[in-house]
Amino acid sequence: MRPRKLFSTGLIRAAVVLVGLTAAAGGASAQSQRGLPRARFGVADLTKLRWLEGRWVGSADGGPAIYEGYHFANDSTVEITYFADSTFARSTGGGRIYLSVGRVFQSVGPGLWGAAHVDNDGAYFVPERNASNTFSWTLDGPGMWTVTMRSSATGRERVTTYRMRRVR
Repeated sequence: MRPRKLFSTGLIRAAVVLVGLTAAAGGASAQSQRGLPRARFGVADLTKLRWLEGRWVGSADGGPAIYEGYHFANDSTVEITYFADSTFARSTGGGRIYLSVGRVFQSVGPGLWGAAHVDNDGAYFVPERNASNTFSWTLDGPGMWTVTMRSSATGRERVTTYRMRRVR
């Protein structure tokens, strides 16, 4: 006696396609819920951040000062250098902001953030890889801007704000 076929090949294919579409839709909604950037950027958008060029000292309530330098290497890359102190003599690391395939990214070590928003007054970045915090830059006036970092890696949101002042 031959065993009965419980499902037809067509029914199995349809079920596999349905499961695949459901997973893809779930992945897309999960991606949009995480706030991954969908904006497309060009060279003109990165140029809007020209006010970053220079050396900066940042201060946060209750924290040590930070020292950073930003240099536009070309129309699609900004080199960032972090310094040990106000002499800007010893680098402690670096990163970059760059335009790639219509997206603006910032990288520091293994961390990568993607810009969700860039305009003449600032930018907003969300984590892409090896990062868990968001951050925004807001131009406050000539020679002044604010960095706001938000992290909930510990289960409780932590907000750190640095007021940046141009020194050179």
